[in-house]
Amino acid sequence: MKREAKSALQESERLYRLMFESNPLPMWVYDARTLSFLAVNEASVRRYGYSRDEFLAMTLRDIRPGEDVPLLEKSVSILSKAFEDSGVWRHRKKDGTIMFVEIVSHELEFEERPARLVLANDVTARKRDEETLLHFAAIVESSNDAIISKNLDGTITSWNPAAERLFGYAAGEVKGRSIEFLFPPDRLDEERQILAKLKRGERIEHFETVRVRKDGRAVDVSVTISPVKDGSGQIIGISKMARDITDRRRAEEEIRRLNRELEQRVHERTAQLEVANRELEAFSYSVSHDLRAPLRAIDGFSRALLEDCANKLDDRSKSHLERVCSASRHMNQLIDDLLDLSRVSRGELRRMTVDLSAMARGIAAELQQTQPHRSAEFVIETGLVAHCDASLIRIVLTNLLGNAWKFTGKLAQSRIEFGSAPGKDQRACFVRDNGAGFDMAYSGKLFGAFQRLHSVTEFEGTGVGLATVQRIVHRHGGHVWAEGAVGKGSVFYFTLPG
Repeated sequence: MKREAKSALQESERLYRLMFESNPLPMWVYDARTLSFLAVNEASVRRYGYSRDEFLAMTLRDIRPGEDVPLLEKSVSILSKAFEDSGVWRHRKKDGTIMFVEIVSHELEFEERPARLVLANDVTARKRDEETLLHFAAIVESSNDAIISKNLDGTITSWNPAAERLFGYAAGEVKGRSIEFLFPPDRLDEERQILAKLKRGERIEHFETVRVRKDGRAVDVSVTISPVKDGSGQIIGISKMARDITDRRRAEEEIRRLNRELEQRVHERTAQLEVANRELEAFSYSVSHDLRAPLRAIDGFSRALLEDCANKLDDRSKSHLERVCSASRHMNQLIDDLLDLSRVSRGELRRMTVDLSAMARGIAAELQQTQPHRSAEFVIETGLVAHCDASLIRIVLTNLLGNAWKFTGKLAQSRIEFGSAPGKDQRACFVRDNGAGFDMAYSGKLFGAFQRLHSVTEFEGTGVGLATVQRIVHRHGGHVWAEGAVGKGSVFYFTLPG
């Protein structure tokens, strides 16, 4: 009988050890007082990375993260209910990896000492999924956008606080209802079309629409729709995000209204300016005609006196009459220049491809014919072209090359260059000379009408030419600027975009 009982006990122990060792989940026995490992199965060795001998030389403290050890120590004195009784705890593997483990524990005696048998299930993946879901739920709950979930027939399954604020319904009022109650009557087909597209697997683009609040007020919303899929990729629901864009729509409409008003004002102002320009043009021609008649009379009678009474006039009187003639001619030229300045601001630009190099060579030849005795060198870069109004750009080059010719007139050997160089925003054309130059401190006056940096007695001119140049270049969308030094010449740059 004793032999049979002993045999049965041995068989039971063998079966127990077989189940212990063959269990796919980590199992161990530890001393309930010292927390030392007394036995571990093969699954524990595989999962934690420690050898069996290493385990048996360790305690529960060694597989716990450092910050969890104080709580473990606190429970050591409770012999009847050890710390690892049940629940989910954090364990540390040999490589330092932290995993979440669900513990099931039972009391037993092991070699005549109180002990506990532990079954440990790694639930790290589940724990992370739970944390992800909690994180996602927190985002949904705290979102400023209304986030609504519904199934494939349009029944609402979730409704976040932002949806309550936007539409005025509490979650309990809407869950289980078809979402169509938020739609204006004329937009019911919109939801049906969305559901049909999602069921066919089609993508729904972001769109803007109108919904109805609990108080009956329409609200403009921006809607984003995403399908909710199960693990096999099947669509099982719909997530909808709605944002209130009423204020934006109101602002956009206000901008459109202001733009309409501005366009109307611009149209009216343009019409007024066109009338004013026509009146100014008529006035300019009238004034120029009325001024030219007395100027011709002054010049004619002065010349007649010089010719008819030359023997009766002393040198001083002759000088006075010559100055009167010169002043009348200067006034006549000034009238022509002012008319040119007014003309370049009107009319449509006729852009074409213009050979600037060829144009500059023609102007240079004309200048040389006016004073064939002068020793002057023109250096003109070849191949310079621009898309511009040919007649207006001819005025620009005539003024710039003419100025260079004039301000080098007192030199024994003058040099005038037309070429191109890197500009502020793009490549620029330039006219360079070695003439009188100017003080850069006064460069701001160069392009103003009637602004002169040299006296009339020193260099003739009306002071309108550079103002005309600037106006033409600006009409083309370009820039004009100058550099110079007194007695060392000057360089005038201009750009012609397009």
